[in-house]
Amino acid sequence: MFRLLRYFSLTSGLALLGVGLILVLVYRQTSLDAMVETVERENVGLSRALANAIWPKFSEYIKTGAPEDSKALRNRPESNVIDLLTKKLTAGLNVVKVRLYRLDGLNVYSSDFSEMGRIASRGSVFAESIRDARPASKFETVETITGISGKRTNRRIVESYLPVLGKDGTVEGVFELYSDATDRAEAISQRVTFLSIGLVWAFGLLYWLLFAVVRRADRIIKRQYYDLHQEVSDRLQAESKLLNALKEAEHANTAKSQFLAHMSHELRTPLNSIIGFAEIMAKEIFGKIGNKKYQEYASDIHGSGSYLLNLINEVLDVSKVEAGAMEINESYINLKDAMRECAAMMMEEAKKVDINLNLEMADNLPEFRGDPLRLKQIFLNLLSNAIKFTPAGGTITLEAGLDGSGGIRISVADTGIGISAKDLNRILLPFEQADGPMENSVPGTGLGLALTKSLTELHGGELSLTSDPGAGTTVTLHFPSDRAMTAQHELPLGH
Repeated sequence: MFRLLRYFSLTSGLALLGVGLILVLVYRQTSLDAMVETVERENVGLSRALANAIWPKFSEYIKTGAPEDSKALRNRPESNVIDLLTKKLTAGLNVVKVRLYRLDGLNVYSSDFSEMGRIASRGSVFAESIRDARPASKFETVETITGISGKRTNRRIVESYLPVLGKDGTVEGVFELYSDATDRAEAISQRVTFLSIGLVWAFGLLYWLLFAVVRRADRIIKRQYYDLHQEVSDRLQAESKLLNALKEAEHANTAKSQFLAHMSHELRTPLNSIIGFAEIMAKEIFGKIGNKKYQEYASDIHGSGSYLLNLINEVLDVSKVEAGAMEINESYINLKDAMRECAAMMMEEAKKVDINLNLEMADNLPEFRGDPLRLKQIFLNLLSNAIKFTPAGGTITLEAGLDGSGGIRISVADTGIGISAKDLNRILLPFEQADGPMENSVPGTGLGLALTKSLTELHGGELSLTSDPGAGTTVTLHFPSDRAMTAQHELPLGH
């Protein structure tokens, strides 16, 4: 998977090799160009010496008097004199051959007499020097050259064409000097060799250092990758375990809900019988029991059975909500009548503990579209819960009205002990209760508020809690405007 080291080894090696070759080639070519310029300057000086020695005496001969026949040129005394002067001036120098041309390209003189009478190429460096009236040179390797000192082999030669200028600045002739630059070229080759060796060592060291850095980086990346891979694998395994646990929990919750629903149905039948028989015995419908203790026991049995039946009904409702099986049977409800009925049902219980129960309803309160049984269950749960946590002399207010959006707002406010801020969300969960219930209040199951919230949401509403410890609690229900039936219902058509 990781090819960083392999790619670096190949690309960096090729890059360093390419850079090294370019540096060596550039240095070699620059050195050779500098050498040619140096030799050319030396040849310029020599050509001026030759021109000073030869041109005053032989200029007319060179320009117009020299014959074109090579044999005739070799036999001319001027050629011998020019040859003697040339050898004298070039003695001890690196010049191996000298040629002298007139403007039409005729080789009037050459230190190699066999070349006299030849015509210089008009497209060569010769023509360039005449055209520009300035020296022109080229560097080449020759296998054999015959010159002033005889025949030489394998020579590196700088060939310079040096125009001879007249008094008026025009070109009158051209000297061609062949300078032996073999030693200089070999010195350059040696320097190039040393440079190449130095670059190999320098780039080799650089490559080794970079290779060591990249190899370490590659190992670190690999280790981090494997650590990350292991961490991801561990997380995936943990996530898989969590998903399995969640499925098991959901399955267990469903099984629990089904069990509670089934057991609730199974328990309600005998409880209804117990409650009914206890009521018959307490009221002595079929005759006197005889001992009043039995009558008290029957009343206790009736009260306990009613409480247990109410608890089972709440558990059954919560199970239905959790299982998504709770259904509401909607109809049009006179909200005022429903609130009055629930308030009347709880009035006696409130009076027993010296609590004032007030009912406040707006005049324009519309009908409510919902389940009458569940709506009353909501009211009764809220009122019962408020009575439990309101001390004697306190007040509970059941209020209903319209909000700004046309929806219905219903609230139950009490002056009870209140709920701390940290418990506001917790007590809306099943089986959760606020701390510190009032004395003599019947202990609850913690299902009332949770069930009320679920029933409110089934009607598309929202339940919110506000409370101030020691000052009371307000539970507010907000139902959307589509639950408020302000329009008059269609009446049945007459026959």
